[in-house]
Order: sequence, then structure tokens, then C-alpha cells
Amino acid sequence: MLTRRRALAALALPATLPLAGCWESLGLLNPCANADDPGHRVDPRLAARAWAGLDPGKVLDLHVHVAGEGPGADDPWVNPAMKSPANPFSWAHFALVANAACTGADPADWSRRYLRRLEALAAEFPAGVRFLLLALDGFRGEDGRLDRTRTVFTVPDAYVARIARESPERFLWCASVHPYREDALDRLRAAAAAGARAVKWIPYFMGIDPASPRCRPFYRELARLRLPLVTHGGWQHELVDGGVQDHGNPLRLRAALEEGARVIVSHCGMQGDFADLDNPRLRRPKPSFELFARLMDAPEYRGRIHGDLSAVVLGGRQPGALATLLSRHEWHPYLVNGSDYPGPGVVAVMGLKGLVDEGVLPKADAELLGHIQHHNPMLFDFYLKRSLAWKGERWPASVYESARVLAPG
Repeated sequence: MLTRRRALAALALPATLPLAGCWESLGLLNPCANADDPGHRVDPRLAARAWAGLDPGKVLDLHVHVAGEGPGADDPWVNPAMKSPANPFSWAHFALVANAACTGADPADWSRRYLRRLEALAAEFPAGVRFLLLALDGFRGEDGRLDRTRTVFTVPDAYVARIARESPERFLWCASVHPYREDALDRLRAAAAAGARAVKWIPYFMGIDPASPRCRPFYRELARLRLPLVTHGGWQHELVDGGVQDHGNPLRLRAALEEGARVIVSHCGMQGDFADLDNPRLRRPKPSFELFARLMDAPEYRGRIHGDLSAVVLGGRQPGALATLLSRHEWHPYLVNGSDYPGPGVVAVMGLKGLVDEGVLPKADAELLGHIQHHNPMLFDFYLKRSLAWKGERWPASVYESARVLAPG
């Protein structure tokens, strides 16, 4: 029987070809260049326009993933299935992400190489610009216990906290606490006391139903601590056996908003279709972005619901969603920017031509932007978003001053 997961795995088989060099010959891999390599000079006109009206000291990339692997309890961990050809879809996904982060083929010490590359990319931004590093708790069952077989990867709070502590001029950190844990509230308070500026969830990866009543005490504590919840909205890559895609339904975040928590919906829910929980008689699912828009338009949530622009420029977004985000000026005070690094380095899913065809990116700018992705995906993502416009509407400077929505430092 051809299940959806098997179909996705079959479609992903070509993604394993980077290991044989095939995708590299097609120009679909990140060449992992450096800023001082020939041909990677950023056009000064593009840079000047991108930074016009911005105070670098207020600019924050709200969505930066950290990854790696090590033997200690405070080290990141990756499920071995992600690195096994016996699981072609997971293997392909891991191979593309590793290439995007330029970790190289040698599995030894790739935590350090991931971090060194990240530091080098960040150093190309003006002094004062900072990046929020995301921890990630694992998949937990209803009993709150870690299920390693269903966990894709983990990044402990202590790991990202240490990086931020050693480089406070560049990095802040975001904790990740599963609300089903027996010690969830204690861990949440400890993270806040240690300097966490937000909490990160990927409900599909973690086995969290955001609408579950058992999450409400967690939401109330988030509100008390003034820690925003940065949580994935929309469809997620099929990497968890038995994972529940509906956990990404933006309407399931209403419980958090009702308890007074500030919620930042990553990717603005731009992929997937979900049941309209407000109209249970409707059998046809609604586009996820439409459900996200419903939350953004609800006056009772104004000021507590935000959209995170990470990955909104990648392929697969819902038609018209990007133009809506650009043109709905009443939403702009509640939008914040993130890169979803290393996502912008996945060359195979980033098409500037599609943005030109959509009418949100001038062709001349696309020609200036293309090569930047190959040496600095984070800078590429920033310059690209600063170049987008729809019928004269652009995102204002406040969108990039994302630190304003975090817990006080």
C-alpha cells in the first residue's frame, strides 16, 4: 500500500544523490563558499538599501537552529535513523540540512564545525545584530517520558545557554520545555532564571497538542514569566512515525492566547491544510495560512499573537500568502523576522525566479541576491526580505527589531 509517508520517501530518493555528487553537478547544493572567496562580494547598493532606516543594535534574527552531536547530557543528539540509508526520506532530509550548514562529510566533531560556521556567518552582520539560538526538547508520550525512537533531534537548554553566555554580543538563547514533563513548570522557571528569552516548540516533532487542557498551567506560567512561545505553525516534514500533523493547526494555539501567553507562530502557518475548528461541520480543510490570519485578525488577541517570517520565502508556501503578509500593514507591528537557519542554505528549495514571477521581487534584485546564498544564507535571507515588496508595500524596520517581543533581558 502506498501511504503518504512512503510516497514522500520515494520522492525524496533523488535527495540522497548529493552523496554521489549528482546534485552538486546540477547546482542544487550549497557550495559552502566563504565571504572572501572570489565572486562573493555583496553589492554595496543592495547593502545600503537593506540597512537604510535600521539600527543594527535593535536587529535580531528570532529563529536560528543549532545542531550537533556529542556524548554528554548537555550535548545535542540526532536520531541514528536520520543518518541511515535504510530510512531514505530521513536520510535525504539530514543530508540536505547538513549541506546547508556546511558541516562537511566527516561525522567527527560536527557540533564544533556547525557552531564555527554559524559564528562566521553572524560575524558578517554589523556589530549589534544578534541571533536567538533555539533549544529543542524531544518527543514525549502522554506520560511525559522521552521517546527516543520518535525523537528527531534534541538540543538541550544548557547547550544554547552556554553559547549565548560566551558570546552575548551576538547570541541570545531560547529554551525548549515539553509541557507534559512532570517537572515542566520547574524547568520553565529555571530557564527564565538562567536568561532564556523565549520557549521553542515544534508540536509535531515533540508530540504536543497545543489545545490540550494539560498545557494550560504551562501557558499561565509563560504569561507570568513574560516568556513568549515560539511555536511551529502549519505542516511539518514527515519525519516522526505516527506524528500528528494537526498539532500544527494554528487554531490549536487559542488555548495559549486565552491564558494570556504571547505566541509567535513560526512561518505564519504558510503550509498545509487543517480542519476548521470553529466550524466543525465543514468537511473540507482550510489552508493553514487562512487559520493563522483568523488569529491575527481577532481583536481579543491583538498584541499577543505574532507571525514569525522564518521560511516564508521558501518554496511550497500557499499562493498569495506572501503578498498578504507584505500588504496587510495593520499586521506589520505584530510580525517579526527570523531566518530559520540553516533552512535558507538548502539551495534546492529556494527559488528566486518564483518570487520574481509572483511579483514580490524585482528581477534586478534577484540577480544581485543569488550568489549571496552560497556564502552566507543568513545574510541572503535578510537582504532578500528587505528587497520584497507587493504593490509598494514593504515590511517596516520594526519587523526586523524582533527583540522587542522577547522576555526582558
